[in-house]
Amino acid sequence: MASDARHTRCPPGAWPRKPDPLTGRNAARALELVCVAKLFAELPDDERGQRVGLITRRAVMTLFALIAVVALLGVFGQRATSSTATGPAVTLRLEAPKTVRGGLFFQSRIDVTASRTVGQPRFVFDEGWLEGMQVNSIEPAPESESSRDGRLVLSYGALGPGDRLRIYMQFEVNPTNVGRRSYGFELDDGQARIARIDRDITVLP
Repeated sequence: MASDARHTRCPPGAWPRKPDPLTGRNAARALELVCVAKLFAELPDDERGQRVGLITRRAVMTLFALIAVVALLGVFGQRATSSTATGPAVTLRLEAPKTVRGGLFFQSRIDVTASRTVGQPRFVFDEGWLEGMQVNSIEPAPESESSRDGRLVLSYGALGPGDRLRIYMQFEVNPTNVGRRSYGFELDDGQARIARIDRDITVLP
């Protein structure tokens, strides 16, 4: 073991001044540990690396804080916006968010004000209303539900001049439903279209 210790290279002064308690049993191993500790102790400080690491950590924390602030301001959903369409028979208004996130609960509200009699009000919704969406409730409930060319149709009772119908629809977004889809719909009197709103909805992860 003494021979191993003599062939182990170590910077000057690395050998401990006091006898190592392991001497006589594993002196070479003790010398190796001391040498490794001495070498790391003599490494120069990497000031540039420390500055880069500090700047990177601060940038990442700032980015997360910025995302949280932007989300609180409603940029990522679910702030509602309004769209209106006016026809000879009705005024149609939709209030709903244009951007939502996966797992989010949100509401869409439809207002109809009739200026003349609408005998068979039927709302025909684009595919984006249901694709990847869970419908939690529709109030008031329609008299009947059907499908027209793959689109949902909700039928309500007749409206007279000056009548107003307000519909609340509650949804939950499927987390895998990412992308932009058509969120428009039309109001028909029977099979005849009398008003339509065109808009899109964007779903974020």
